[in-house]
Amino acid sequence: MNTDKVCAIILNWNGAEQTLDCIRSLEASYSTPVVIIDNDSRPDDYQRLVAHLSRQGPDRTLISTQDEIRHDSRKYARCLIRNNGNHGYAGGNNVGIAYAHRAGYDYFWILNNDITVEPGALEALLDTMTADPHCGFTASVLVYADDPDIVQCVGGGTVYPWLGKTKLIGKNADRSRLAQLNLPSPDYLMGASMLVSRRVIDQVGLMDERYFMYSEEVDWQRRAAGRGITCQVALNSFARHGDSGSTKGKSHLFHFYRNRAAIMYNRRFHSAICCVVSSLALASITVLQNSRSPKNIRYGLKGISEGFAFSWR
Repeated sequence: MNTDKVCAIILNWNGAEQTLDCIRSLEASYSTPVVIIDNDSRPDDYQRLVAHLSRQGPDRTLISTQDEIRHDSRKYARCLIRNNGNHGYAGGNNVGIAYAHRAGYDYFWILNNDITVEPGALEALLDTMTADPHCGFTASVLVYADDPDIVQCVGGGTVYPWLGKTKLIGKNADRSRLAQLNLPSPDYLMGASMLVSRRVIDQVGLMDERYFMYSEEVDWQRRAAGRGITCQVALNSFARHGDSGSTKGKSHLFHFYRNRAAIMYNRRFHSAICCVVSSLALASITVLQNSRSPKNIRYGLKGISEGFAFSWR
């Protein structure tokens, strides 16, 4: 299958070694162009990326900044873009997607930097995408990096708006038994290994950067569904997923951003009653799950408060 129209996009924030490992896993199976967006990492972390890419030669590699590349549409085998701040998941990836869109690619393969792609992952994503003329998003089955026989997520999850929570589909299932399981269709696809078609950008636009972190891909896909664009899981595409470096260990930042995003999403797509109920439910869940961490509780409640106060106007 021709994969020349695909551009892989990897967001880095103080995780250069993971990002380079992700690139190596891509290079083991594909010659797909790669755009790395550095979300204003520490200088030493960013320099690790610069050193690696500089070895590939200036004719194949572009090292630039968010401002310098704003109107660039040339294609490179490798492109490193340094953002002028930490713009979060949505804002960071949007810089890379916008560049790849200008450069004329038809598909954008969004990858978390802690992903190791398995052989055949991209082909399966493209097969699933092209089999449905309405499909704009396809996602891999995620398995645990340290135990790839166990499923982390079959593409995405189910949204429970009244609780302000989501649940991953197929979590901890035996990979070898996936075909025998009667799993529901996901309400959303995870953005850890997700292929997005050009028509999504043309008709819907980019991710909403106001989320900063969490719920942005759920929002994106919901807006796309309003235009008849569907999401599909590529059951033969597998990617090994490690721990997220941005909020590792379920820190206070995880609870703040996750809760904030959940309530923001509900304010945009659900009723006022749902927002009130989900705020109370999420507050209760946060307190119960973090009884030994007052800091997590404090930040989790702050996230709910900010999400509830947020206005989409």
